[in-house]
Amino acid sequence: MNFGQHWRTPDVPLISYFLELPGAYFVAFLAEPEQLPALIEDTRRFPEPTEALDRALIDADFPGAADAVKHPVLARELARFFAHEALLRWLGDGPPDLEPGFVLNSVDKVLLGPTGLLLEGQGRTSGITVAYQDV
Repeated sequence: MNFGQHWRTPDVPLISYFLELPGAYFVAFLAEPEQLPALIEDTRRFPEPTEALDRALIDADFPGAADAVKHPVLARELARFFAHEALLRWLGDGPPDLEPGFVLNSVDKVLLGPTGLLLEGQGRTSGITVAYQDV
């Protein structure tokens, strides 16, 4: 993955992707100590009531992962906040096992649906050399 970096190489053809991570995977991911529990601890210690995610956690009374995804507003905010990390964990961050592979560069749409975390974004095919923008 190469999130948010711009390519200096001209004419890199972009591809669109659509991926669904299973709901059970997302709940298990959220339950990991460094994910939702750490976020809850941080929000309890340093609440930012003007931030949508903090407000949703407070309004839902800081639920565990399995209950958090049942709160529509909180589920949406958690999906947005954790989309990149959940995707990175699901796919890995190394070269593809088979070519052609893909280098994902964005998560543009996030939706927590009834069966899982739906993600859409942009990337490019792997196997081509590109120069990255430093800015």
